[in-house]
Amino acid sequence: MDKKTKETMHEITARVTSDMATSGLNWVKPWVNVLQHNQPMSARKHQYSGINRINLSMLMAARGYTSPVFATYNQWQSLGYELEGAKGKGIRIVFWSLIKYEDKKTGEEKLYPKWKSWPVFNSQYVKNWKGDFLPEEKELTQDWSDVIDAENLAELSGAKFVNEDANSAYYRPSNDTINMPSKEQFNNASGYYGTLFHELGHWTGAKHRLDRKFGTRFGSDGYAFEELIAELTSAILSGLTKVDAEPRADHARYLNGWIKCLKDNPDAIQKAASAADKAATFILETAEQSETENQKVAS
Repeated sequence: MDKKTKETMHEITARVTSDMATSGLNWVKPWVNVLQHNQPMSARKHQYSGINRINLSMLMAARGYTSPVFATYNQWQSLGYELEGAKGKGIRIVFWSLIKYEDKKTGEEKLYPKWKSWPVFNSQYVKNWKGDFLPEEKELTQDWSDVIDAENLAELSGAKFVNEDANSAYYRPSNDTINMPSKEQFNNASGYYGTLFHELGHWTGAKHRLDRKFGTRFGSDGYAFEELIAELTSAILSGLTKVDAEPRADHARYLNGWIKCLKDNPDAIQKAASAADKAATFILETAEQSETENQKVAS
């Protein structure tokens, strides 16, 4: 890799970490969810994700539910419905939130994840259920242009991209794939490629690549640190491929959200920046090698 590219990478990292001081925490997911009428959804009109989606989907199939709509007892009541024959039929879902507390030793304000759980009931047990809850799905369009350099980098990386879950973006180590929502779900190129490069950052951490230790518990130090690496990798690659003329505030906001979960705040961002440099370098060098091999085959 040439000297100029390395200098640009460091400049982007420095700018993003500097922006953390003024960008706040209000990061917003850059894609919109699409309706999946065969996937579990709340009567509040949002789709379940993660372990809740998996658990509800499995029990929908096992119990033969034909409707994907669920809600708590109180939610059904607030919507004007009554449950009938639902005793013992609830399925517990879990959600987490970040709780602030003061460290007694240091006096610092810190955050920790708190889990909550409660049962939800399928609309099958709703008396006089009309079944007209599900709205029509709106047709989405891609109202922005592909960025060729970013497209080429993703393709030449050799990563396998799939769309098995339309509303989620994640790297799955078990089968070494990156799941991405469709381009039509993103409002702009920055959101799409920023997300893609974030997941590509996680992809580099696999044992047969850079062999990083992924945090397995959401909110843990290891999990948070890996998120810092992935987001800094995203900022670097977005800048190098000219997706963003300047680093976006969203990168800094995302970093701020996760660094608060870490106990070792002062050194964490510097360590993550070093790891992100290695991740971005790995992707760029892999792409360069792939391009060279392609040219040899073509000639």
